[in-house]
Amino acid sequence: MTVENESKNHTKVPVQYIQTLRGGTAHVILFNDGKKYVVKWNATKKDRGREVVNEYIIGKLATLFSLPVIPFEIVYISKEFIENTPELKSNKNNYLSGYQYACIYIENTLVFEDVRQDPPSKSEIKNRDMLAGITVFDQWVNNSDRGTMNVLFEPLVEGGYYVHMIDHGRCFPGRYQWSAQTLSQMPEYNFHWPFYKWVYSNLHDDNELSSFAKKIVNMPNNLIYEVIQSIPQEWDVNTEDRESLYIFLLKQKDELPNILEKIAIYRNTL
Repeated sequence: MTVENESKNHTKVPVQYIQTLRGGTAHVILFNDGKKYVVKWNATKKDRGREVVNEYIIGKLATLFSLPVIPFEIVYISKEFIENTPELKSNKNNYLSGYQYACIYIENTLVFEDVRQDPPSKSEIKNRDMLAGITVFDQWVNNSDRGTMNVLFEPLVEGGYYVHMIDHGRCFPGRYQWSAQTLSQMPEYNFHWPFYKWVYSNLHDDNELSSFAKKIVNMPNNLIYEVIQSIPQEWDVNTEDRESLYIFLLKQKDELPNILEKIAIYRNTL
């Protein structure tokens, strides 16, 4: 099993700007395949230089574990399209032509905040078996942004919901601006947040968390390495930073038992 280098899509062409999403830096764009995509620009803001890199890395790693990240790819946005789109010619943000991150836009979804006071039951979540995985995976990659707005609930025709994990720009020590230096720092963990509390209430037992942790530990290191090496060169992640990220993720494997122990102690207080 190998991770192929991400192909850069030149056949998928943007044809119509649709809307700006919450936060102002992600945009819904219709492409020539008839689908709408949420597009995030690389290095739009100086203080969010690694946002798109993180989205890509997390998406690739989560896919290795069959976690519910929304299908994504790298697309090319031309200078001509930007020049012809007033919303992208803004002086506030620096939208340049080049390779960008794009994931499918799912219509009519709810965020966790919308259902927080009366969340769906176990039987209503059709991919309930993935919830433990999302929680452990987030701790492994040190996600500091699994807030109530960063989980989607997609209503299904047959009833119930499918949970999607979104927005992974703030991962790893250093978040939007991680580097070899920040990756050497001690991570801060956020397993006590509202979404995780809801996940804990939906678990059958602690084994669901530990079972997924074993999947991470047993994931061949070469696959993790290949994901990091497949980051587009245009996104300016140097060799030192790539190597440091790889080392960080391997060290995090060793930390998972300690993290799970802290989660178990916290769960017992709920």
